[in-house]
Amino acid sequence: MRLWALALTITSVTSIVTSPAAAAADPVAALRRQLAGGNGVTFSDVLVARSEGKPRTFRESGVHELDRGRVVASEILRPKDFMFGKYRQRLILFPDRSYEQSAGLRKHLPEGKSWLVAEEKQSLALYCGQMRLSDPGTLKALLAATKVKRPSGVYDGTRTTLYEGSITLGELAKADPDFRIAGLHRPAGKYVRVRVDWKLWIGRDQLVRRCHSDSRQPGIPKLSDEPVHYVDDVRLSRWGRPIDIQAPPADQVATYDELDLPE
Repeated sequence: MRLWALALTITSVTSIVTSPAAAAADPVAALRRQLAGGNGVTFSDVLVARSEGKPRTFRESGVHELDRGRVVASEILRPKDFMFGKYRQRLILFPDRSYEQSAGLRKHLPEGKSWLVAEEKQSLALYCGQMRLSDPGTLKALLAATKVKRPSGVYDGTRTTLYEGSITLGELAKADPDFRIAGLHRPAGKYVRVRVDWKLWIGRDQLVRRCHSDSRQPGIPKLSDEPVHYVDDVRLSRWGRPIDIQAPPADQVATYDELDLPE
């Protein structure tokens, strides 16, 4: 598994101006407009995974670039990575490749290089746990499963409405053809019935500002049978901000065969 983080500089930020028509629209329609708009959204995420009674907390933040009905690029920061432990890392993702940077990785790179590229398919989305909030079909399925709806607090400067409900992994897979468990497998067998309890805080402009998901899963298919309890809390802000995520300069990028690793 590849991990990331470092400092992200965000520039050219403008506020969103929401028209009365947009405010009156439903959340799925509001999401579709954002996905088609060629702009972006800022996120922060805190995931707690508990296995064998031991919790591990993973944090990340960054920005997603939205265009052509999907997430087209992501820049992600993590204060601590899984591989080198104490180092912050930064990752730039495109659908067909990823760029990785960290102090722990730099000592294995050729002189003058500060990034590592991996040319492999990436699954880009606005994730909340395993739910892909950037998929309109998923958002529609979640809202259809709402059990509680009530006024709630202010997030990202807007008063929100809280929606609560539950959905199974099998139902998520029906709603989203690209849904995968741990980004790897379509749910089958006992995984189809695994329940995800969720909460969505939706602003007056009908855009999601916060998502909380809670699920207990019987491990990762074909990798581990160790049950895991996942609790994820995601904040989304500055919808519609201009963003243009670029790859690092080519002369600063190394490939895997250039790494200096111990045998």
